[in-house]
Amino acid sequence: MVAAISDKLQSLSVRIALACAMALLFRVVLDILYASFMARFYAIGTTLSFPLIANSVPRLLESYAIALALAICLAASLYNRWRPSGIVLVLYFVVVILPLSSLYGLADAPASFVYAATISFAVLITATELLPKVNVPRPGRYLFYLGFLTVVGISAYVYGWVSLTGGLERLSFDLLSVYEVRTDYVQTRGPLIGYFVPWQANVFNVIILCYGLEKRNYWLLGLVSLAQLFLFGMTGHKSFLLAPLLAGGVFFVWQKKNAISYILLGASLVAFASYAYFLITDNMFMPSFFIHRLFFVPAGLHLVYYDFFSQPEHPFYMLSDSFLSNFIHNPYGISMPSLITSSYWGVDFDPNVGYLGDAYGNLWLFGMLFFSAILGVVLRIVDSIGSPLPSHFVAAAISMPAISLTQSALFTSMLTHGLIPAVLMLWIVRALVGTRDGQNARYVQFCHDYEPIGAVAGGPHEKQS
Repeated sequence: MVAAISDKLQSLSVRIALACAMALLFRVVLDILYASFMARFYAIGTTLSFPLIANSVPRLLESYAIALALAICLAASLYNRWRPSGIVLVLYFVVVILPLSSLYGLADAPASFVYAATISFAVLITATELLPKVNVPRPGRYLFYLGFLTVVGISAYVYGWVSLTGGLERLSFDLLSVYEVRTDYVQTRGPLIGYFVPWQANVFNVIILCYGLEKRNYWLLGLVSLAQLFLFGMTGHKSFLLAPLLAGGVFFVWQKKNAISYILLGASLVAFASYAYFLITDNMFMPSFFIHRLFFVPAGLHLVYYDFFSQPEHPFYMLSDSFLSNFIHNPYGISMPSLITSSYWGVDFDPNVGYLGDAYGNLWLFGMLFFSAILGVVLRIVDSIGSPLPSHFVAAAISMPAISLTQSALFTSMLTHGLIPAVLMLWIVRALVGTRDGQNARYVQFCHDYEPIGAVAGGPHEKQS
C-alpha cells in the first residue's frame, strides 16, 4: 500500500513537472514570436501597439517566475482533483495569463496589474478546488421534456429566422468576406436573436456534437457539423466555424493523463507553425490570427483597460454597464468597449476584454478578486451538475463559453456567450443519465427478485467450491 501511494505521488509530481516544462516552453515561444513578429509588424501604427522594451534582465526573469508559479498552482490543483471546469482555467492561462507575463517581461506591462491578475487567477484556482460541490437535484421528467422542447423551439426559430431574413442569399464560406456577411446579418436580427444564435452555435450544437462523439454516431456528427457550417455561412461569425474544432479537441485531450501538457504543447506548435507558414509563404493571415489575435490581443486589451481606468479622472463603471444598468448610474453614458474605442482609437469597433480587464473597469482591483470568486462558484456548480457525466464531455460542452471569458466580460460570457445555458443543458443531459441508471437499477432488482434460488448466491457463471 505504501508503495502504491509512493508511485501515485511520483506520478503526480512528474505530471506537474511536465506541465510546468510545457508552460515554460510556450512562454519561450511567445517571447520569440513577440520579438520577431509582433514587435516587427504591430509595434506602431496599429489600433493596438506592441513595442519591444526588453531593457531589464531581472524583470524578464521575474516574468518567468510568475509564469512558473502559476503553472505549478494550476497543474497541482487540477491533477489533485481532476474536474471539467478546469478547462476554463487552462484556456485563460494559455490565452491571457502567459501572454500577459510575456508583455510584462518584454513590453514593460504595469507590474501592479500583472500582479493583480496573477493573484486573481490564483483565487480562481483556489475557489474551484476548495469550494464544496453543490447538491443539485436531478430534473424530473416534465422539466426534461420542457427543456427539450425549449431547445427544439429555439433551434427552429434561429435557423428559420436567419434563413428567411436573407441568410441563404448572403451564405458564404469565404473567410475573407465574413465582415460583409456579418454586417448584413446584424441588420436583420430579430427579437432575442442576439442571444439565441450564440447559444445555438456555442452550446446546443456543441453539446449535440459531443454526444455524437461519445456515442460515435457519425450521422449525427455530420448533421450537426453541417448545421454549424450553415450558421457560420449565414452570420459571418468565425468563432462558429472554430467551435466544433475547439470542442472536439477538448473532448479528446481532456481524456489524457497529461491533458494540460498536451494543450500547452499544442498552443506552442500552433503558434510556431503559423509563423513558419508566414516565413515560407509571406502570407500574414495565419500568424495574424493565431499569434496576434489569439494570444497577444486579449492580453494587450487587458492593459489598455487598465491604462484608462487607472487614471484618477476616469471613474469606474461600478457595474452600470451590466444587468444592473437600470439601477446604477453610468458615468459615461456609453458601453465600456465604446468608451475605450473612442478614447484610444477614435474608430468604431468592439474591443471586448476578458473578465479580469472588465472587472478592473468596474470595481478596480477589488473587482478582479470579486469576479474571480464569482466565477469560481459558477464553475463549482458546473462540476456539481456534470459529476454524473464524463469529465471530458462536460469540459468540451463548456469550451466555447470558456474561451469567451478570455475576451468578454464575466456576465456577458455567462448569458450572451452561453455559460448559463450550457449549465442548464448539462442539467437536462444529466436527467438522461439518471433515467438510464434508474432503469438499469430496476432491471437488476427485477432479476434479483425473480432469479432461481440456486443462482442467487453467485449467478450461473460463478465457480462452485
